[in-house]
Amino acid sequence: MDLQKFVMEAIEAMGGAVVQTEYALCEAIVPDQWKEIFQGRTECLLAFDFEVAEENPAAEFVTFGSYIFEQIVALVRRRPVSGIRYVDIERPTLHAPLEKIKRHLKDEAGAMQLKSERQVLGAWVEFSFRIHYVSDEKEETFEQVWINLNNGHVDEQMQAHKDFIPYAASPSPLLEGLALPDTAGLSSALLTAYRHAKQLANRGLNRRMRQEELDKEFKRITDYYDDLAAEMTKRGERRGLSAEKVKELADKADAIRLEKAKQLDDIKRKYTVRSEVGLDHGLLYFAPVIAYTVEIEFRKQRKQLHLQYNPLLKQFTVL
Repeated sequence: MDLQKFVMEAIEAMGGAVVQTEYALCEAIVPDQWKEIFQGRTECLLAFDFEVAEENPAAEFVTFGSYIFEQIVALVRRRPVSGIRYVDIERPTLHAPLEKIKRHLKDEAGAMQLKSERQVLGAWVEFSFRIHYVSDEKEETFEQVWINLNNGHVDEQMQAHKDFIPYAASPSPLLEGLALPDTAGLSSALLTAYRHAKQLANRGLNRRMRQEELDKEFKRITDYYDDLAAEMTKRGERRGLSAEKVKELADKADAIRLEKAKQLDDIKRKYTVRSEVGLDHGLLYFAPVIAYTVEIEFRKQRKQLHLQYNPLLKQFTVL
């Protein structure tokens, strides 16, 4: 987690303002309703580096486990963040787009023509999921899943570059007049993101499963109780025992087997990890992109493809 980025975004989500004045040092203004988090102040100086905090005695040192950080985390959990972000870049232009599209679609056979080109709004939604791994202990992690609403697919490239996306809370005049093409619905996007988050959780389960330890414990318990049960059975087969004694030994063998089953069940619960996935928050991103339509003719058959050029990644996406 980028602690400084997290705190700055949380303050902005509270309705406050925060500006970085120098390395690891920020000035923050927060609404009255949240001033108790900041020692009763609505204006404060926040330092995110120990040496910077020492150089600025008036600053509050914010780090993992500090009062301000823990209070912000608690607030975010009570009030999940959601909102809209507008990517703050110029409207994109692309020289010789058909040649670049041909290189992108190099596996497509046939003659290609550019049928349309227009600047539009691209839309993405970032879903943040809270994943708990539960065994005899409980571990919490966060996973982000980005969905390109223009095609409804997971966009791992945008997620990988999220820290380099400049954005603003309100739209720039440069975005005025840009149309938003047909997009996938948010409910459909959420379902896609949830399924992807479950896959990530399952990978996390595989990394956390202590199968070797479980197998050793299973063998230890099985061998121990099987030996006890075998001993009871062996005693019951001796000559000259009364019927009551034979029954007593048989009952002890059955009790040992029941205890073995209980111990195996307990150890399985201890070493088996299960995951719980829950939505924490979501954010919508809008950015200017270029939409293209190309027509491909091959063996007297024609088809059209729709593409989107993302200036942030300098990449095409087939819609």
